Amino acid sequence: MEKFGFNHFGGPDVFETLNQSQPVPKANQVLIKVLAFGLNPYDVALRTGSQQTVRPLPMPIVPGTDVVGEIVMLGADVTDYRIGELVINHRPLGGYSEFVTASTNKIIRKPVSLSIAEAAGLASAGITAYNTLMHFTNFKHGDTIAIMGASGAVGSLLTQLSLAAHLNVIAIAHSSNLDYLRSFGVQETIAYDQSGDLSHFKQTAKIAVNLSRDPKSTELLNELVQPDGFFASTTIMPSEAEQMAGVTYQSVYPRRDYPDLTALQDLSELIDQGLLHVTVLEELPFTLEGVIKGHQLLESHHAPGKIIVSR
Repeated sequence: MEKFGFNHFGGPDVFETLNQSQPVPKANQVLIKVLAFGLNPYDVALRTGSQQTVRPLPMPIVPGTDVVGEIVMLGADVTDYRIGELVINHRPLGGYSEFVTASTNKIIRKPVSLSIAEAAGLASAGITAYNTLMHFTNFKHGDTIAIMGASGAVGSLLTQLSLAAHLNVIAIAHSSNLDYLRSFGVQETIAYDQSGDLSHFKQTAKIAVNLSRDPKSTELLNELVQPDGFFASTTIMPSEAEQMAGVTYQSVYPRRDYPDLTALQDLSELIDQGLLHVTVLEELPFTLEGVIKGHQLLESHHAPGKIIVSR
């Protein structure tokens, strides 16, 4: 079978087609014929080598954490799935493949209301958004959350999750993406690339979330968060000198008190209720050329939406 990986770090053109044996599922696993996989910024970090000191991996490296496919073989102990079912698999690596194996505690059935491409864009971004919101257990209906980077893959899902939780959302993004955010029902928006009077937003957010790597993002969110509020970040935090008294600052990290499967199941329910939508920017062919083009797009300032490689 074919996989798409690389034997040295570099730009998108380091990808090559790797021929490896088709895997065989263990007793508690299923064999999945991959129909689509999503591309994530983490895949770029793997390809460029910037993650190698944090997570050293042997070559060749095959990225891919978000997979959708059809079950084509069951392990001996699998009784809760059947051949032919379509599933989402959130995995540590290796999704850029024709076939993958996965334990049953790493898969969920694809929501009927999602296309295969949309489902391939859900797992990593959705789990991160879910983890971020679950860090705040004491918010109440009507509280305000300010989201920097609201039009990104994680930000758009966090925006929708916050609206579903009856929070008032201040969505912060590039001016060209504000209409996209308003399509979800957001009432309050800020364009970070335009000047404007922000006085009526100051100290109105009970929760401020930073999903941006722009150093200026922390300055703006510090203006918006309430003196007794919460500031969370998946990226950069204000320096200790910039942190305000009374505000709780914390980095968002993967939760360990519930499995990823719980997050995916909750997200799936919201999707079927029509409260959550995954935006696909581009669907590329399941080829080496498709993977290379996808990584070129990942490194560009592209419009909102996930980049998917599919059959």
